[in-house]
Amino acid sequence: LTIFSYYFLEWYSARQSAESLTTNEAKQYETSTPSKENETQNSNQTETETETTLQPEESVQIPASKVNHQLGDKVAYLIIPKIQKKYSVYWGADDKVLKKGVGMFVSDLTTTPSGNGHTVLSGHRDTVFTELGQLKENDQLIVEYENKTYTYKINKHWITDSEDRTVIVEKSEPTLTLTTCYPFDYIGDAPDRYIIESSLLSIR
Repeated sequence: LTIFSYYFLEWYSARQSAESLTTNEAKQYETSTPSKENETQNSNQTETETETTLQPEESVQIPASKVNHQLGDKVAYLIIPKIQKKYSVYWGADDKVLKKGVGMFVSDLTTTPSGNGHTVLSGHRDTVFTELGQLKENDQLIVEYENKTYTYKINKHWITDSEDRTVIVEKSEPTLTLTTCYPFDYIGDAPDRYIIESSLLSIR
């Protein structure tokens, strides 16, 4: 009973790091990014604003390993409008951190959203990322980090072996990748990993 209570508390704690959004709240996040039509109508203005925002950091990527956060600290929020969820994101992706909720991978190959490179967020399928399978190409992922909002568009998803580490690589363009174990309904240590890759649309 004691062991069961311990694991239940861990599971419950991780689940609490995910906040449900109302339909209106989710729409506010989604519609805050210009639509394709608006992007076309305001292309010159949008391009100018984007260049102004990104140009200073464009040639320099700052690895997450060089960023001064403490392991386990809450550093960001991940919002997924499609499934109406907002997740607390913690620094690191080891077992201890992932028991708290979603973790931001820290390495020489990955960056924070402001690092202009590859940001990787991981989470357990049975606590926080239970609904990732509902996401499709062109759905939006949003990260709030250090007083800025980064909006990404999903490009693709795939399934790979749980030991495959080729997902953790450098990217020349700002990229957000979500990873979790797969199958979602598997009991025990799942044999595969579910990957979602997205590209940066805007920064506010």
